[in-house]
Amino acid sequence: MRADAQSFDHLAADYHRMGELGRNSLIEAWLESQLPQAGGRALDLGCGTGYHAMMLARRFRHVDAIDLSGRMIELAQAQRPLPNVSYRRADLHDVGEAGAYDFVFSSMTLHHVPDLHAALSHIGSLLAPGGHMALVDTYVPGLRTPEWIARRTIDRTLPLRPRLHALAALHLARNLARRDAATAWEIYRLQASRSWLDHRVSDRFFTRDELERCCRSLFPGYRIDILGGERGIGLTWNSPQS
Repeated sequence: MRADAQSFDHLAADYHRMGELGRNSLIEAWLESQLPQAGGRALDLGCGTGYHAMMLARRFRHVDAIDLSGRMIELAQAQRPLPNVSYRRADLHDVGEAGAYDFVFSSMTLHHVPDLHAALSHIGSLLAPGGHMALVDTYVPGLRTPEWIARRTIDRTLPLRPRLHALAALHLARNLARRDAATAWEIYRLQASRSWLDHRVSDRFFTRDELERCCRSLFPGYRIDILGGERGIGLTWNSPQS
């Protein structure tokens, strides 16, 4: 079932290990550029095993870190216990403290939500006046773009699962050239595992056009930065002061 594939509960340990082996320096640098020197309350939506919550905790007095996966929260509490971070299992729509946060962050969570507009609207409502939002995700090409036409042709020729497996093999070749063999093979084993491929196949990605339509109606003055290639994005917005 799709819901089972989307769940991170049975993938939590592997997800944590992949994160340890392959930190995304582009996202880390971008997040650092968005953070104030100091702040009050921050929120990490879809916190996983707590890596970005740990980064937020260096700048904010208190961080609420939530994830839908109970197993992810258990690992975060065990691996990254911090006195100013509260980990909690919850859906992002159940975080209901409107106007409570000076900073809201999320990484690779939006492509899991069933209704992008509703999720973004709720996230924006959580910001205090003058608060800052920084969201990281990826999108599929929009209709009629050259990239969309090329990807559509490939999609019709080769199903997604073999393409994802081929991508893992490509990463293996690159990692063998720049990392030790044991680490390269471990990353490949994790990325090519059946459970991880099942999860990836079940992802639902939005288009750049969908994202822009939502942002135009919800976040006047928003900004989108391109991160890590043509399809990685960083969305930022400042809540009005009053």
